Amino acid sequence: MSITYVFEASVVKYTKDRIVIYPPKEYQEKLRQYRGRRIKVIVVIEPE
Repeated sequence: MSITYVFEASVVKYTKDRIVIYPPKEYQEKLRQYRGRRIKVIVVIEPE
């Protein structure tokens, strides 16, 4: 069974060649248990 989380996140530049997606605080604890696992992420960028 798949687990789905939907939230808005900030994109933060971490180093020159890596990007970090920073979830809101209420999702950080839920996602912490998956640290180190490869997960699938869908990113939707809406026009401004």
